[in-house]
Amino acid sequence: MNVSARLSPSAGTAGHAGLMASAGRVGRVERRRDSSLGWLVVFPDVEHHAGSSYLRELAASDCSPATIRSYAYALLRWFRFLHERLVRWDRAERTDVRAFVEHLREVPNPQRRRGRPDAPPLGVVNPRTGKQAPGRQYAARTINHQLSVLFGFYDHACAAGFGPLVNPVPAQRGRDGGRVLAHHNPMEDFVVHRRATYRQKQPKPTWRAIPDQAAEQLFGVLRCHRDRALISFWLSSGVRAAELLGLRHGDLDVGAHTITVVSKGSRAREEVPASVDSFAWLALYLAEDRPPLVEGGPLWWTRTQPPRPLTYHAARAALQRANAVLGTNWTLHDLRHTAAQRMLADPAFTLVDVQTILRHASVTTTQIYTQPRLEDLIEKVLEHYARPPAPAPTLDPGYDASAVHELLGIRR
Repeated sequence: MNVSARLSPSAGTAGHAGLMASAGRVGRVERRRDSSLGWLVVFPDVEHHAGSSYLRELAASDCSPATIRSYAYALLRWFRFLHERLVRWDRAERTDVRAFVEHLREVPNPQRRRGRPDAPPLGVVNPRTGKQAPGRQYAARTINHQLSVLFGFYDHACAAGFGPLVNPVPAQRGRDGGRVLAHHNPMEDFVVHRRATYRQKQPKPTWRAIPDQAAEQLFGVLRCHRDRALISFWLSSGVRAAELLGLRHGDLDVGAHTITVVSKGSRAREEVPASVDSFAWLALYLAEDRPPLVEGGPLWWTRTQPPRPLTYHAARAALQRANAVLGTNWTLHDLRHTAAQRMLADPAFTLVDVQTILRHASVTTTQIYTQPRLEDLIEKVLEHYARPPAPAPTLDPGYDASAVHELLGIRR
């Protein structure tokens, strides 16, 4: 094979990591507002036609712009890796995919270096919340997502005739060698299949709600009524962060105490109940900040001049400022977990009620909130050992002790 198309197989992963660290970044992801696609991969300095064709397939399949953006950056990461190995994307082989996975498992994630200078070390457990900070390397979920993107990309490239004849990314196969669950009998149980080659083991999803006292402390260090209204809505309604930030004038029904959000998955407009306090804090925010009241315009605005619509990153920055004061590492999604836990703790709510409010597609997703919290288990264990032992059973004075012992066969 031509050396311009492929390096010698003896080149090791350590050399690849050194090349990636020393060489400059090539390629980029561009946002094209004048294009129906929205996001394009430019590599090295021209539009990547195969990548654009795949992203166009996703857009035609009604994928969200955020999904297309995520897939575009995943493709760019792969193209950059192959560029440093001097391998064309349409000449990539299975060994290149394996080296890519090894690379992602070893090198630090550049996103982890964008935190505050005084942020705690990566991967440590916060003593106040018990939550572990993200590690330095790419997470297992990120690597599996990268492999899913590449498998779909090469599957599309092979079908569209862009060059490669074989998909270099291993697919998950059933015990008979065919596609997993290709002809599943609905009357039979699903069989857990082995992970596909190079797929990483993902930890079981867990949740962590904010204790009531910690939630009060978090609420007390917020700087403005806007942030208090946001936190109150998240804690009482359980909506996702982006769903609440997407509220517009006209999406509020103060009399019915409901808000209308665009659900993340179905993109349907659905009404969600919220607490009375949330609307009270909202009224204080509107009276204090006096944000632009545009018909059908955004409800949440920045406090800087000129005001701009509040984005997810700006809302997360406000929570991070509060975390810095308290020494915690709560996230916006923890507020949704807290709302779900509070509802399930109330006997008036059923599991299906909480599923409907959270708008989960399956009740099994809601069932993770039925698992007891570690804080509650610790409290119950301490109460168990602090409880005095039960007194030994005694006979009622009206019974003859010798007769009872003879009846029960107890030797004295």
